[in-house]
Amino acid sequence: MKAVTELFNLNIASVENLDGDINYSNIKYAIEDIDGKKYILKIFPDEEECILAKEESRILNEIGEHLSFKVPQTILSPNQQLFFQHPKGEAKLLNYIDGKFIAKVPHTKELLFSLGAKIAELSTALQKIKSPLLSSRILFWDIQHALLSYPKITFIEEPARRKLINYFFDRFQQIVLPEQPFLRYGLIHGDLNDYNILIKDGAIEGFLDFGDSTFAPIVYDLAIAMTYLMLDKDYPIEEIVPLLKGYHSLNKLSQREVELLPDLITTRLCISVCNSAEKKQLNQDNEYVLISEKPAWALLEKWVTINPIKISTAFLKATGYAPIENGNYKNSVLKTRRHTTGKSVGLSYKDPILMTGAAFQFMYDGAGNTYLDAYNNIAHAGHSHPKISAAISKQVRKLNTNTRYLFESFTAYTSNLLKKFPEKLSKVFLVTSGSEASDLAIRMARMHTKRNTIAVLENGYHGNTTLGIEISSYKFDGKGGNGAGSSIIKLPLPNLYKGIFNTGKEFANDAKEKIEKYIEKINSPAAFIAEPISGCGGQVPLAKGYLKELNAYNSSNQLLTIIDETQTGFGRLGNWYWGFEMHDIIPDIVILGKPMGNGHPMAAVITTDAIANSFNNGMEFFSSFGGNPVSCEVGSAVLSIIEEEQLQANALLVGNYFKKRLNDLKNFFPCIGDIRGEGLFLGIEFTNTDGNPDTALAEFVKDELKNNFILSGTDGPYNNVIKIKPPMCFTTNNTDEFINKFQKILQTKLPDK
Repeated sequence: MKAVTELFNLNIASVENLDGDINYSNIKYAIEDIDGKKYILKIFPDEEECILAKEESRILNEIGEHLSFKVPQTILSPNQQLFFQHPKGEAKLLNYIDGKFIAKVPHTKELLFSLGAKIAELSTALQKIKSPLLSSRILFWDIQHALLSYPKITFIEEPARRKLINYFFDRFQQIVLPEQPFLRYGLIHGDLNDYNILIKDGAIEGFLDFGDSTFAPIVYDLAIAMTYLMLDKDYPIEEIVPLLKGYHSLNKLSQREVELLPDLITTRLCISVCNSAEKKQLNQDNEYVLISEKPAWALLEKWVTINPIKISTAFLKATGYAPIENGNYKNSVLKTRRHTTGKSVGLSYKDPILMTGAAFQFMYDGAGNTYLDAYNNIAHAGHSHPKISAAISKQVRKLNTNTRYLFESFTAYTSNLLKKFPEKLSKVFLVTSGSEASDLAIRMARMHTKRNTIAVLENGYHGNTTLGIEISSYKFDGKGGNGAGSSIIKLPLPNLYKGIFNTGKEFANDAKEKIEKYIEKINSPAAFIAEPISGCGGQVPLAKGYLKELNAYNSSNQLLTIIDETQTGFGRLGNWYWGFEMHDIIPDIVILGKPMGNGHPMAAVITTDAIANSFNNGMEFFSSFGGNPVSCEVGSAVLSIIEEEQLQANALLVGNYFKKRLNDLKNFFPCIGDIRGEGLFLGIEFTNTDGNPDTALAEFVKDELKNNFILSGTDGPYNNVIKIKPPMCFTTNNTDEFINKFQKILQTKLPDK
């Protein structure tokens, strides 16, 4: 310290080394003289870093005298220089700013409002400064260059967390980047985290560490401060509003800037956790580097559960901009829908929900509410999955045509899909919907067998085409239906809960007798079609042994077995990738649908070489959109996500947990007649005191779950079964939320239980 002592005529009493971020090479010391006055000494061994430090000192000395708070100002040497020579490099002596980090004090509304105003004051001062040097900086911490941190996502080990970061980076690309060139620019602090803001006597004392200053949209400083001050908050959106109000009171934000704040906040969080993950992988982590990692993850995981409209509305109201009025808008949408389509096009719930967005297992309505989705199995990998969005966006910009042309994505997808099937099932026909696939499967069966009749299960559902309805008891036996046609053999659903038989074998023998009687009168059927678990039948797993017994009979009598995996496939059942595996059979034809494209219109028929060859009778099979390049890329993305995110294992784990918790409730509520299903494909059947189906209670529970912001549905021949078939990323925490609210609903309806 001799150089400091001599140059500044200081009588030094103590010196303390200050460790900092390993990204910086500068050496820092806290110095105290014999009079108790404190200073900060910074030494810069690195020449490039020293050049930046000199520019920083110039700027802070220029603005510091005019601010109502303190910033690190450099004490001029006797020859009026900012820097001086030190044995370890060029150095500067700074004023010491006393106070506590804002991270260590209570965040009152008054303090946050004041902080917002001080940040606005700093922004106004920095906007007047010109610095070509700082304006040319490109920093990975800078939100405008957030994508520099994107490759670090590979350092995040947990698949669910990688997915989340992917999602928020995707939002940055789609929402922020296009708007970024049109924002107000200026010099910004660049790192207003809660350890760079000092508080003294309950007021803002000053800001530290301008080492990340750069030329960027000025609203980014506000976004960064909001980000860190939301950490560890129970109600982060509501609690940060005073900070936003304080800033806006002195530096009026545009509506565009306000609307971008939510995605700027999550982007900063993503940069932070990616940086922490990288440091851990490189064994460069320390307390300073990782101090905000845990609360940052907690905030990101909470953020996705909050409706974006709720966040935007809070921020817009805080800044005086009128938020969207969604009540009237919903009524307008409903009125227009009723005007433009028929009454047969139904809506869920008596009071329908106007949906405006979704992410993974959450859906967002126009009023700012978030719904936990326990029902929409079409979004197999989760709503708005970024990997699927990226697959669509990338391929649609490159090529989208039909299967009369060769393209690699078709062969890549169909090859990978067939790897999931037994060797016998070796041919894929791609179409656009489960209904279209069912129709095609029946055509193939009839073509191969040269027969027409189809054996179906009671309450089965296989699509909305004319042929689909013809083979769907759920439709032809329901309202508006005309009953089974002459080419249909309807077999009892092998349901062991209050069924007509007690074993799968008894049901199978009954089915064989009915088929034999039909054969005696007319001729052999072409095929038998069934779901492994009957969804519209009320989430009913077909009785054990039934399909194995019947499949053997079909095989010996030249009947084809068609298994409809539209709802049960792709790992949803947990223990099995396909539902037919739980029944220990290999069918002749498999129908795929809903989850195949995660909401993108995709479906398929998987069959044998022999059946595919029979179908090749000279009439070309062609689907304009089936198997197009975009669809194939989506399908490949879904297969990849199932593996990467271990969704089948998750279905097993969460499904077993869900089933156990439901069975625990069954012991307390006699109205729960049966809990059944596998993995994340479960059913809750309600019965009254006489043991008969309780349709009214099931409808009540469904509506009350909706009022508690959980989506479900009812089905079964009496609509007395609650269906649970959520996106496959559903968690045990989601299950607990469902169970807790479900239990309270039943206690409200049945208070004596």
